[in-house]
Amino acid sequence: MQRQLLFPILVLSWLIACGGEVPDPCNGAAPGTACVWAGTGERGYNAENPRLHRLLSRVYFPMDLTFDSDGRGYIVDWNNHRIRGVESDDSLVDVVGTDYEGDGPPEMQDRLPVCDPEGALGTTVALNHPTEARFGSDGLLYISAWHNNKIRVLDPKTGMVTALVGNGYGYSGDGGLACRALMNQPKSMVMAPDGTIYTIDQRNVRIRKITPDQTISTIAGIGTVGDIGDGGPASSAQFGFEIGTTPRPSGSLALAGDMLYIADSLNNRIRRIDLDTGMIDCIAGLSGAPGYTGDGGLAINATFNFPMDLELGPDGRLYIADRYNSAVRAIDLTTGIIETVAGGTHCSNEDSVCPDVGPVDSIGLNEPYGIAFDRRANLYIADTHNHRILKVIR
Repeated sequence: MQRQLLFPILVLSWLIACGGEVPDPCNGAAPGTACVWAGTGERGYNAENPRLHRLLSRVYFPMDLTFDSDGRGYIVDWNNHRIRGVESDDSLVDVVGTDYEGDGPPEMQDRLPVCDPEGALGTTVALNHPTEARFGSDGLLYISAWHNNKIRVLDPKTGMVTALVGNGYGYSGDGGLACRALMNQPKSMVMAPDGTIYTIDQRNVRIRKITPDQTISTIAGIGTVGDIGDGGPASSAQFGFEIGTTPRPSGSLALAGDMLYIADSLNNRIRRIDLDTGMIDCIAGLSGAPGYTGDGGLAINATFNFPMDLELGPDGRLYIADRYNSAVRAIDLTTGIIETVAGGTHCSNEDSVCPDVGPVDSIGLNEPYGIAFDRRANLYIADTHNHRILKVIR
């Protein structure tokens, strides 16, 4: 049974047509409340009207979201192969992606020219399962175009898109220009204040770095799946990123000072690279066993079940989308204590009625893939398999 927002979609559409406002479950909600912020809970794409209110717009496995410095939200709509932005009137619009699932405009033979400084209009550039989007200090939106084997860049002011990293499928290019390098499904990325970008090159089972002069190099991983390396150089480590023919997106990055944190999904661990020394260690999930234990204690002793996304919170804690535990958890990086901050119980819109609003500690989630914070420190959760975005009121 599908769950809709407060009123059926047709009623909401009628309200808008008659000048009424869409009832927003987040309006007036108390701190600690989780409420639906985007999506209807029904998978799909409203092709008949691609500028509907965010609460009326269907999304399909939303993977991640982010916010610009003005507070505008952008949703990574994974199975619709689009990046969608929230306008000032709360309509959800396409900013990158087309009806064509591919790599760049069809008239460009499925790809943008290598190292093309001009690029193309974002709404003419096809994507194939984008997994993440983050803003750099330059105000540009960087997109992990996963199945395109690229990192694309959107200039929100002009709407133009270029390819920063990736000239196709494979592994090559270290020491040269990133736009000529080969990648194999870059899943996640994070930006340093100086403009350096770190990215998980998932099926190459490596972490790579792009410097401000756009030179690419590998800083971690030997290219094979495993769990070795803690206590030694990251360049000799293995990671648990999926590499099969149809892998699940896996791995994520967060940066705090000179510490790079990694969601090591298959190993059910959170690991850390000291960028000054190049050494790697484990800070959470030491056993590697899948599970859901440890809240209230040291994160090193906790268990996870496919940690999917990381985000450094405004409170300095490291937030984790713990996918198969249907939870968002947080680690105090000073004390090492972990707790669940949202979810922890499973609820699926496919077979039950998941509430649109409720206390954050009891709201049900269905495999959350991504998390983000807005400029007011509200937490947002990509409740991916429920095809919606939740907002947690600060």
